[in-house]
Amino acid sequence: MTAQKMAVIRALEEAGRTHPTADTVYALAKRHLPSIALGTVYRNLTKMAETGEVIKIAVPDGADRFDMDVSDHMHILCVKCGKIYDIEEKDVKVEISSVPAGAELIRFDVMAKCICADCKAV
Repeated sequence: MTAQKMAVIRALEEAGRTHPTADTVYALAKRHLPSIALGTVYRNLTKMAETGEVIKIAVPDGADRFDMDVSDHMHILCVKCGKIYDIEEKDVKVEISSVPAGAELIRFDVMAKCICADCKAV
């Protein structure tokens, strides 16, 4: 494993369950490897998403976010502050009956939207 990938992994671990953007991962990775470049962080995150090491969360009208928890779960986005929360799959019931003939469903991603309690209180 390269030093750059190790810095990205450490940054993701440091971010915890905050679903960081690549820019946030970059800022955290620079603490561990000051010479790391933003492009290197993007390339590592993209490769990690392709190999299933992280989940890439596409955010409408926002930067993609990344999640090290690759277990089956979904996400809910606060439309005011942009915070993303996990929704355990057991809490959501979805029936998929229109998968094309012969296709195998590999992953089903849902992005629900909310106004979180903090934003609602303001």
